[in-house]
Parts: sequence; structure tokens; C-alpha cells
Amino acid sequence: YHHDLTGKLIRSEDEGLVTHWHYDEADRLTHRTVNGETAERWRYDERGWLTDISHISEGHRVAVYYGYDEKGRLTGERQTVHHPQTEALLWQHETRHAYNAQGLANRCIPDSLPAVEWLTYGSGYLAGMKLGDTPLVEYTRDRLHRETLRSFGRYELTTAYTPAGQLQNQHLNSLLSDRDYTWNDNGELIRISSPRQTRSYSYSTTGRLTG
Repeated sequence: YHHDLTGKLIRSEDEGLVTHWHYDEADRLTHRTVNGETAERWRYDERGWLTDISHISEGHRVAVYYGYDEKGRLTGERQTVHHPQTEALLWQHETRHAYNAQGLANRCIPDSLPAVEWLTYGSGYLAGMKLGDTPLVEYTRDRLHRETLRSFGRYELTTAYTPAGQLQNQHLNSLLSDRDYTWNDNGELIRISSPRQTRSYSYSTTGRLTG
């Protein structure tokens, strides 16, 4: 590996392949060449945001284009594959992204597929996920916003905590999936118990894990 005076990688060699890394005046990566041939290219808009990345795969030009809103948040990704000789578009797929009033990502919308939606409350705590109108997972939380129940399909995972806030036990519909956690007076985890196995942990006087 070879770097310039500012620490940027500019050249690497591996099994006869010599790769050069090229940058613009703003130190943004613009393209990468392998044995003199352009392998990848990065482009940016006037704000410095990445607009597309492209490379050659088996002669085909493969690219990903990015779109943003006025706040610089990603709103779309479009993937394309072009014919090696004619540059005709052979395939494309676009995924759009949406945000809630708080600026948190809450929807991902792939072409010809149901949207994936993140359900949140308060300052952004995750309450569930949906695929179209189908719930994927739902979360119940306590007043400290800790997860106490996770429902997904026909399964339910319950979680309890000690008065000190440590994980106490977890239960997933089946006794074989039960787990109990034991802590010592120093707040160190000393045992994880389940019907299948029990794991014990020990510590030095300085609190380092020893076994």
C-alpha cells in the first residue's frame, strides 16, 4: 500500500494487479484504476453529495444513482445495468426512502414491491415494522422504553429486568428458549441459564473476565 503526504491511499499492489486511487481537489475519491483500466468511478454534485457509483462487470456498466432532499437525506437509489457495446439499458431497479416529521427514516419503497415501514413513537423508539399491510414485528416497551415484549408471527419474546436495570430473563414461546441471567453484587454477569446449557463467568479482582 502506498499513501500520499496527507495519508490518502493512492496505490496498492496485489498478485500482479496494480490499483491506483484518484481524488479531486476536495479529497473526494473520483475513480479507481486497475492496471490502467478504470474499475470504478464516483461522481458528486455541487454540494459534494455522492450522485452515482459505477463499475464494469463482465463488460457491462453497472451503476447506482442516489437522490437527496433539500436536507441531504437519501430519497432514492436507482440501480442500472447497461449493454457493453450499445449502452442500452438492460435492467434497472429503484428504491425510494421517506422520512417522518422528526426526520427519521420510516419507509422504504422498492419497485413493484410492498413498502417496508418502521413504526415509531415519541422521540423515535421503534414500535414495529410492516411489509405493506402485513405486520412483521411489534414491540411493547415499559415506561423506560425498554423492550418487554416482541411479537413476530406466531412467536412472542418476553423480556424482564432486575431493579438495577440488568437483563433478568427472556422467554420465547418454548421452554427450550428460556434464558435466565444472574449478576453479582458488582454488576457483573456470572451466569446464563437455559434448559439446554448453563454458562458461568468469573472475574478478577479488577473486574476483568477470567473464565
